[in-house]
Amino acid sequence: MRRFIKLLVSTALLLVFFIGLYSFTAEATLKYKKETGKKCTFCHTDIPKAGDEDKKLTDDGRKYQENGFKLTDEQKKKPD
Repeated sequence: MRRFIKLLVSTALLLVFFIGLYSFTAEATLKYKKETGKKCTFCHTDIPKAGDEDKKLTDDGRKYQENGFKLTDEQKKKPD
């Protein structure tokens, strides 16, 4: 019985953890879209997953990151 309770608690904690990761990613995407008006593919060649070390950035993505997560004047003029 004790083993079952430990398994149940562990499963519940993992579920809460993954729900938290998912909601953080969604919030960041919506915030980016609202602030920049650009699609994710403007900066990424592929959508990174939580925990990815390689964020799959395009040249514009690297410029955006180096510019303190703000679009340069040149980037603002580019289409998505």
